[in-house]
This record gives sequence, C-alpha cells and structure tokens, in this order.
Amino acid sequence: MSRTRIPAITFALVAIGFAVMFVSTAVKGLYQVYFVDLAAHFGQGRAQFAWSGSVFMLATGLMSPVVGALSDRIGPLRTSAAGALAAGLALAGVALWQQSLAFFVLMFGLAGAFGLAAMTFVPMGILVDRLFEERNKGLAYAVVTNGTAIGFIVLSPLWIWLQPQASWGAAFGVAGAVFAVPVAVALWLASRWEPASGQRTAAVETSAWTVVRRDPIFYALAASFFGCGATMAFIDVHLIAHWQGQGEPRLAMGYGMSTLGVLELASGIVSGALALRFNKHRLLAGFYALRSASMLLLLVPGLGVLPFAIGFGASYLGTVILTSMFCFERYGSRIKGKVFGMLFLVHQLGAFLTVQLGAWSFDATGSYRHTIAALVAVTLCSSACAWFGLRRAGPLPALNDLPAMPEAARQ
Repeated sequence: MSRTRIPAITFALVAIGFAVMFVSTAVKGLYQVYFVDLAAHFGQGRAQFAWSGSVFMLATGLMSPVVGALSDRIGPLRTSAAGALAAGLALAGVALWQQSLAFFVLMFGLAGAFGLAAMTFVPMGILVDRLFEERNKGLAYAVVTNGTAIGFIVLSPLWIWLQPQASWGAAFGVAGAVFAVPVAVALWLASRWEPASGQRTAAVETSAWTVVRRDPIFYALAASFFGCGATMAFIDVHLIAHWQGQGEPRLAMGYGMSTLGVLELASGIVSGALALRFNKHRLLAGFYALRSASMLLLLVPGLGVLPFAIGFGASYLGTVILTSMFCFERYGSRIKGKVFGMLFLVHQLGAFLTVQLGAWSFDATGSYRHTIAALVAVTLCSSACAWFGLRRAGPLPALNDLPAMPEAARQ
C-alpha cells in the first residue's frame, strides 16, 4: 500500500464507521417508537413487555466483551458485517412471525442485541485504534460515533412520522431486509481495507480480566459508565412514552429528538477536542453533572421538550468518548477491545435496570417521575466517580512490559 493512498483509505474507513453507527440507530429507534404498539400487540402492560427491552439491553452488554474479542481476532468491520446480518435476521424474523412474545424476545432481545453490539461503540473504537496514532484517536472516535447523532437527527423523526402510517411489522421487516443484505455485504467487502492488528505474542494474549481486576481506575470507569447506560436506556425505551404521557405533540417530539441529535453531534466533536487540552477526569465529571441536570428538567411541569433535549444532547457522546479515551491510554490496543467490552457490559447493566424499573414504576404510579429522580441521583454519583476516581488515571505500568505492537501494523 503506497503512502499516498493511506489518507484516502483512512478517510474511507472513517466514513464507513460513521455510516455503520448511523444505520445501527434503527435497531433501537424502531423499538423505541413502536414500544407502546408492541406491548398492545402482545397483550402486555408496559412492565410486562419491558422485559423484552431489558433482555435486549442486558444481552447487548453481555455481547460487548464477545464483540471486543471477535473484533480483535477477525477485525472490526467483519464483526460489524456479522452484526448487520444478525440484526437483519432478528428484525425480519419478528416481522414474519408475530404470534409469539417468546420468539420476539429471543430474536430481538438476543440476536438483535448481538447485531447492535457488533455495529457500535466497541468495534468502532477498535477500528479507530488501528487507524490513528494516540493523539488523534479521541477526535477520530468522536467523528465516527457521531453517526448515532445523525441517526437521531434524521431517523428518529422519520420513525415518529412513520409510526401512525405503517404497522410495526412492516417497519421491522423492511429494516431487517436492509440490514441483512446490502449493509452486511457492503461491510464484509469493505473489511478488506482495514489495517491488521499486528502480530501477537503469548504475553499480549494476557487475560484482560487479570489485568483490570485489581485496578481501581477500571472500577471508577465502570461505576461512572453505569450511569451513562442507565440514562441512555431511558431515552431509548421510555422517553417517547414519557412525552406521550405528558401530552407533547408529535411534531414537538420529532424536533426534540432532532435537537438532541444536533447537540449530540456537537458534544462528540467538542469532547474529543477538549480532551486534547484539558484534564479528562474533570471533563467527564462535568458531562455527567450536565446529564444529571438535564434529567432533572424532565421533572419540571410544562417545560416542553427542548430544554431537556439541549442538555442531554450536549452530554450524550462526551461520556462515551472520554471513557473510551481513558481505555485507550490506560490499557492500550492490546487488550483495549476486551476491556472496553467489559465496560460496556456494566453500561448495559445500568440500561437493563432502567428499562425494567422504569416500566414497573410507570405501571405502579402512572408516571416515570420516580425513575427520573433515581437517574438524577445515579448520574451525580457517576460525576463523583469520575472526579475523584480518575484523577490519577494514566497508562497502566504492568502493560509496559508487554511487547510493543509493530509499527507496520498501523497507518
């Protein structure tokens, strides 16, 4: 590969990663918008049907270390291709056979969860890790993950508009066909361009858990990331239902989600740029404090959708990008995929609890107020973990003894 072609190929791979993150939002977006319709279709209350979302969130977390290890072994884009195929089969499968709730949970909650995990943050973090030198990784990861922001801006209003026009089965079926064929095939073909991970030795294959289990920085990262997952799950499953219960107009919900996406886009770029100049543990604590304040706004009667959308959107990707950057710097490319996967497992444990507890709270009280108040407290704790627990985060000394990755493996 010639030197003159490297920037073009790198740019193309970043664009592909961005596109993968963009289309992946359809998996959760469709479930989010059709959540009430799906519960009614299967004859379930929200708390009963929320188990499908809870299983999905938990399975996504359990799949994250698997996806990290798979990305290390076969490459992130091949992993994403397998994820697109799995997501497509899951969506198309539940659209074709709508009679069984158990089948829905099995397909969407497990196969769909693998598909989403394989198309989002962990594989894309490994792709960026292979493409860029240390200083540029944060900003590059921000660009790639902003695909989710554009998904909010473009696709969320589309699903909200589509919901009264088309049944959930039709929407899931079409999306499934798109994932299973053109997206999966395109990603598999594009995987030929991605750089290799470099040669590994027995020392490099050291268990990630062996490295992190006595590392207090890992536990501080995981505890703070729990709050990220808990709040994101509220957006993914309960936010539209909460706004519907508040009597918000469909148009207002649409531009609220778009606004959230626009600010998410900005927060991704800004967090990556700020991390080059300022202390990352303070930035991360600040993003969690902002998220806590934005959740508090949902409890203010008559405030509308915009104040929350602005505050939450501004914090949305900053927490993921900065957590990833701590992972880059502390654990390096050798076990970064596995460690980031473990962090996403904790992230999704928070998501699992929010989905189910939110549904139980709604069924018991008729509102999400108790759930929202709990999330305000959880994100304040996340802010404290970042502020006090990550002050001395840096490269883990034990990893310095591992063989360096060959320079030829990087672009």
